[in-house]
Amino acid sequence: MKRILSLLITALLALGVPLLCPTEADAAGLSQHIQVVGYDPQVDYAAAMKRTLEDGSTYALQAGAIYEQQRNLKIQKLELDYAQTHYFETYTTAAEILAAMERDTAPAYTEEDLDLLSRVIYAEVGCTWIPDWVQRMVGSVVLNRVESDYYPDTIREVIYQPGQYAPTWDGSIHKTPDARTIANARYVLEHGSVCPATVVGQNSIVTGSGVYTSYQDPVLGTTVYFCYL
Repeated sequence: MKRILSLLITALLALGVPLLCPTEADAAGLSQHIQVVGYDPQVDYAAAMKRTLEDGSTYALQAGAIYEQQRNLKIQKLELDYAQTHYFETYTTAAEILAAMERDTAPAYTEEDLDLLSRVIYAEVGCTWIPDWVQRMVGSVVLNRVESDYYPDTIREVIYQPGQYAPTWDGSIHKTPDARTIANARYVLEHGSVCPATVVGQNSIVTGSGVYTSYQDPVLGTTVYFCYL
């Protein structure tokens, strides 16, 4: 690993990345004493960090600290929609950093959430000709209701709230959703609602305080309205 770190530092110097000599040990040994000014836009630095951390040695932590700074620089320069991290300044061992990375990347939803949301989307707008954005709108209404003070606090409770979603009483909630629908349900679970938080209505008639958007089915001739509270 010592040779690997030496090669890494040599490569960074060749790219014009200055390394400042450490004056005091910190969590990763170098993280507070390195200033990187270059990065490779093709490199997945989070994956590189995990690979080095699996080694667990001091030298691996030093290499990981370099990768983390390059990742942060890449996020900043390319204006990527990812949070910058400071694991190597905060934690002292590879195990602690790996555990923190695992916690931060764990999905904020359960498999049941994904299954139920996929099923209600499929039952409501599962026809193959209906665009992805409509499926995501149906899922977003569910998520908006979860966050609203006027509806229950979980996906299951929102979907099964009496008198709300017809698939729960006509049996169509039990149909197995296709891969596209599951992907769209996962998208809104991972990226959040695609519409304003006050859009909590999805009906065949206009309800609430007005229409945010609507979709007219070209095959069935029906219209679904997505309405404000």
